[in-house]
Amino acid sequence: MFFRPEIKIALHTLTAALVIWGGCQDWQRREVADWLTWPLFVMGLGAAIFRAVHLDFLPLTTSIFVLSVWYFNWLGGADARVLIGLWGLWPIAGMLGIICTGIWGLALVIRKRGKERIPALVMVAFGVGIQLGVELVRLSRLI
Repeated sequence: MFFRPEIKIALHTLTAALVIWGGCQDWQRREVADWLTWPLFVMGLGAAIFRAVHLDFLPLTTSIFVLSVWYFNWLGGADARVLIGLWGLWPIAGMLGIICTGIWGLALVIRKRGKERIPALVMVAFGVGIQLGVELVRLSRLI
């Protein structure tokens, strides 16, 4: 999807705000409000299908993978909805979110705390924040 850089940054900032808000909820209560995750999921799934029509299958394929991870109860429902939404709307942020969550999980396994449930949306929000920062720096260099 091609937008002018200013519009793209505005949309990414709004998406990042929702994900970071959800990450704060996940950190505090280990639960995220449905009204925060379902709109992101629906828009992201629609965008992933739109991208697949235009022969960009990575977001849709990753969404199917995330659904299978959720099905096996390795990922919470809110985490899965947010990741699917990110992969459809902002794939690089979705990738960073998965990478950050994996690094955190690996650190817990190394520390012999692998069975502990982690608030994965916190690390997804961290990855989204990193990507938003990179995009803002890149935009400031264009101006």
